[in-house]
Amino acid sequence: MMKSRFTYMVALLSAVTITATACGSSGGSGTNNANMDNKTDGKAVQQTPDSQKPAELSFYLGSMSKLEFEEIYAPLIRDKFPNYKLTGVESSNRIPDLIATGNVPDIIISTKGGIPSMMQEYGLEQDLTELIKTTKFDLSRIEPAFLDTMKYYTNGKIIGIPINAASFALHYNKTLFDKFGVAYPKDGMTWDDTYEIAQKLTRNEGGVQYRGYSERWHQMFMEFNQFSLPYLDAKEDKAAVNTDQWKTLINGFVRFYKLPGLKFDSKSGYTEEDLKVFATGTSGMQIFAQPDQFKTFEWDIVSVPTFKEKPNGALWGSPRFFFITNTSKNKEAAMNVSAFITSDEAQLKLTKKGFAPPLAKISDEMKNSFHADSQFYKGKHVTSFFYNKPASEPPARTPGLLYYSKAQAIMIAEVQKMFTEGMEVDVNTALRNAEELINKGIAEQKASKK
Repeated sequence: MMKSRFTYMVALLSAVTITATACGSSGGSGTNNANMDNKTDGKAVQQTPDSQKPAELSFYLGSMSKLEFEEIYAPLIRDKFPNYKLTGVESSNRIPDLIATGNVPDIIISTKGGIPSMMQEYGLEQDLTELIKTTKFDLSRIEPAFLDTMKYYTNGKIIGIPINAASFALHYNKTLFDKFGVAYPKDGMTWDDTYEIAQKLTRNEGGVQYRGYSERWHQMFMEFNQFSLPYLDAKEDKAAVNTDQWKTLINGFVRFYKLPGLKFDSKSGYTEEDLKVFATGTSGMQIFAQPDQFKTFEWDIVSVPTFKEKPNGALWGSPRFFFITNTSKNKEAAMNVSAFITSDEAQLKLTKKGFAPPLAKISDEMKNSFHADSQFYKGKHVTSFFYNKPASEPPARTPGLLYYSKAQAIMIAEVQKMFTEGMEVDVNTALRNAEELINKGIAEQKASKK
């Protein structure tokens, strides 16, 4: 039973990475040019001559379960570094308590949300520039968009190494497509193409309302949006939601909820309720996947559709990182492990488990081996996960600006009104209301700090 739950967790992670999205702090772009000479031409990352010296390393499991660490990552690392003693510290142990007792882990495993909430909040950031040089780590191997994800918060510094990436695909109900004689989706579709398909599938038959598309829409279209749009302005303490690009994005997905015959109230239109529809077999397509629940129909996957305004643009997500803490007494060993995890040797093994590589160049072997060990994606069109290029972070905000954490929730609530019976508003009204509420919240938060 434990293994089954773990397999599902891995499948869900590869379908969508749940992130602690933040809109504040400063950042930069591009890769670290000082380290571009340390190239390995796609080969396993070099280790220092002392990489087999005994060392003790502790890992704070901020975004990794104890089971995943013990069954996947620890054995992989121990095989490469048999003289390293590894300990996983579960996130139930609070960082302030670990600091107070002098037991801060050497590596904190977290998504980008852990940068402001852990690394910066408690002063644990370690600039890895020198370690990257001494270990000859080839930073150019890493997908630049994932480095930018980190630099967004760190004013351009490298404080961690991505170990796996967000990956997405459009799941479709083959049984429903066959029932209504509709051609299957294909890789490379636009959202306009997808809407045309959804129109053909959306119908009421035998008293059952079928839908062409359903989704955990707030995450797919707003949190992981393909235009990399922020909620807060990059240079001022104000909202950045009332824009033409946000209008294009919102109209692009809300139309799926306004097809003839569809009705939503405040509950059924709620994003978490809409998530459940695909598993019932009455919806044709969905990105956010729960494949262990697909019991009554045949299904497969294709690439996530893109907006014609941004072709080949994947969803904006978040990798997981190994963040090396400045309190670590074994920084070089921690860097050796971080470098090894990004090697082709390690990434191929992780890919088979369903962890998408954070690499700039992903080999065909990795693409074809994705989820090879998964009971859910066996025989599926798994290369679709890698069809599009990862979206970049929004523009970095000027240092010192306020981070207003309620901005996304406000936006979600206002957009939902666009297709909720009795509350219908147009996109201009929804975005204008969201803008006003966010600006009001920012003003109140600033006033409370005076």
